[in-house]
Amino acid sequence: MKAGNLKGALLEYIVRQLLKSCGFTNVKADNLFSFERGGLFFINGRGAAHDADIIMNPPIQMPFAYPSQLLFECKAYGSTTSLPIVRNALGLRNDINEFEIVTRDSLRKRQNNRRATYAIDTRTRFLYQVGVASVNEFSKPSVEYATNNKIPLLSLSWFLSSHTINAFNSIDQTLINSFNPEDVQNLYDFFKDRKGNFHNETYRKTRDFLRSNNILGNIVTEANETIRYSYVGLLETGDIVFLFAQSEDNILNHLNGFATLKAEIHWSSDRPDVWTLTIYNSRNRVQRSDFDFYVPKRIFNHWKTYNLDKNAALNIKQEFFSRIFVFNQQNNLEIPFSIINIDREWLEQIRNNENG
Repeated sequence: MKAGNLKGALLEYIVRQLLKSCGFTNVKADNLFSFERGGLFFINGRGAAHDADIIMNPPIQMPFAYPSQLLFECKAYGSTTSLPIVRNALGLRNDINEFEIVTRDSLRKRQNNRRATYAIDTRTRFLYQVGVASVNEFSKPSVEYATNNKIPLLSLSWFLSSHTINAFNSIDQTLINSFNPEDVQNLYDFFKDRKGNFHNETYRKTRDFLRSNNILGNIVTEANETIRYSYVGLLETGDIVFLFAQSEDNILNHLNGFATLKAEIHWSSDRPDVWTLTIYNSRNRVQRSDFDFYVPKRIFNHWKTYNLDKNAALNIKQEFFSRIFVFNQQNNLEIPFSIINIDREWLEQIRNNENG
């Protein structure tokens, strides 16, 4: 087993677990436009069938639009993810979105204005969004390209500790060769299994392996624990934030129905890149919870051009964080996401105090 293959499978496993915790579900192959071979999932495009590292259905579909599906290309490289990787994602998105079956028979039917049937295939068509997931950060050109072409980016470094990221990057062939080959193969199969049933007897060796004191087991343990206490938030700008709760006993985990949620955002000068989102029910301000999150790098860099000025921070809160869509975890499937609005009265009060 090559170390690169196992690292790629581990990255896929973590990203898939994160999406599942937000209510995303596996796409089922229709065995024509998409199919599975050798444990891999393929989706047809204009030029070829593409291996989809991760392909999932979102927890909710938007009306008046074709249903969407999300693909993530996973790149477990030991360095910054560069522009060509992100550029390839755009090519993949175009290829699968523009794919259509056109036969000679369908072309002949177009010549008959009185034809009884349409010259199109009867099937469900999807809008595919393609993103790139990596272990480490993305280069500035790749971030600019992704932003301008609306390509979602996801890095493990945004929500896992630097210690875990360093451990992930340290996985090499010498380490893999030190393990029992059968254990490694069973671990690889588990990471690639889209169902991810940890208690399946097939993965008994994997359970024992991950519970032992080794780098791979430690990475999986921290990733699963972090996902357990985190929520994925989507800004209206398309940026992703990870909200980290201090415990499972928080307001997002106890929603019994749709609630009007508001929030305040605070930060301190000792860690200006980590902000705290205080969420509360507007009808019951006593019910409130704090969630820490890293400010998306492009937004933080924008703030740095103002030398981390307090008034500039208020403008950023209003411009970028006025509304956050938070995907709820699997234990709240009836409510796929919550909408959190920044408390405008609180924001104006803070602004007046700063200018007073």
